[in-house]
Amino acid sequence: MQEFMALNRNLKLRTLTVFLTVLLGSSIGPNMTIYYVQYFGAFISGLLLMIVSVAGFIAGLYGGHLSDVWGRKRAMLTGSALIIIGYGLAMFMNAPWYTNPYITFVGFLLASVGASFADPAEQAMMIDASTIANRKFVYALIYWVLNIGVMIGAAIGGWFFRDYLFELLMGSVMVGFINALIIKFGMAETLDMTHIQSNSSVWSAVKSYGQVLSDKRYVLFMFGSIFSVVIYTQPDFYLAAHLTKSFNDYTFMGIHFYGQRMLSFMLVINTILIVLVMNYINRFTNRWALRRSFALGTFLQGFGFAMSFLLHDFWPLIMVTFVFTLGEIINVPSSQTMRADMMNPAKIGAYSGAFAATRPVGNIVAGSMVSLSQFTNDLGMAGALMVGTFIAIVTIMKASKMPARFDD
Repeated sequence: MQEFMALNRNLKLRTLTVFLTVLLGSSIGPNMTIYYVQYFGAFISGLLLMIVSVAGFIAGLYGGHLSDVWGRKRAMLTGSALIIIGYGLAMFMNAPWYTNPYITFVGFLLASVGASFADPAEQAMMIDASTIANRKFVYALIYWVLNIGVMIGAAIGGWFFRDYLFELLMGSVMVGFINALIIKFGMAETLDMTHIQSNSSVWSAVKSYGQVLSDKRYVLFMFGSIFSVVIYTQPDFYLAAHLTKSFNDYTFMGIHFYGQRMLSFMLVINTILIVLVMNYINRFTNRWALRRSFALGTFLQGFGFAMSFLLHDFWPLIMVTFVFTLGEIINVPSSQTMRADMMNPAKIGAYSGAFAATRPVGNIVAGSMVSLSQFTNDLGMAGALMVGTFIAIVTIMKASKMPARFDD
């Protein structure tokens, strides 16, 4: 509590906005795929989700540039406005007296673009407002709060999404307004605008990202981070396929577990452990060097998922869930702190926007592993993931040791 009270005001308020946003977002977002399939069918739904991903990616890049030009608050408020408009549109299109799934998609597309647009500015503000001494604590705190929001939000969505979508969307609009008011009146601008030359053109954004890509150590860090994405997204890709195909059904406390249910149970355990023990573990690991925390955490996380590819039974899978969760708890604060420390202070927004590209690329690699599994066995997939784990560790460790040579 003492560490929290000592934080910059922006960081305290950011903790609140993260919780509110994730709480409502996780109650609606994961269920929208079901909504789209219901109205559009699986094929069209897949295309719509791809459109959302591409639009969000482009918005994140442009938002990252503008956060270095407009300032953090203006970029965040612009994103908040799009979120409010998008959720408001979706709310009215799912009222008890009227439903229009086509305009609902437009609304969620706007909300997704707004969230992606604001994200680099939000990340940049966290870096601006934190210090080298407290940054690891800040990232651990935000990640802990995020998991609490996901846990509660998923439960809300599971119980209320089908019958109370209108009310959930109304809540999202209200949260959007609350967050916008917090940003407008509670947070201070953290970017020194004194020497900023305002240029919001697309060509200016291209040049800004060209300068980011000329930073060889950050590019190497992003390359290694792609493989980190491959590790932590396994529940969405090969692990899900493996359990669906190979898990041996088991009954525990009267509950019948099959592959999909086992995956959900592992993720529930993962979230609960993060919420319950993350603070205690981080008190111990805070004394460690960032590289040591990152390397050990990444290895445990990759090893835990690789072992899960080789297992087919309930209790062994529960045990490896503890392993990859421990790795995640150790890894996340250190890796995010290392990323922040590597950014050019003059272009934190652009650096944050560029880093966002590692997620979709990592998803592509993780998805290709599912296709690769048709030509190999579980041992081969476990080996492939461990190779990716070592690539992530070696490249990021190397990048962290390279001297900074920013092109100012």
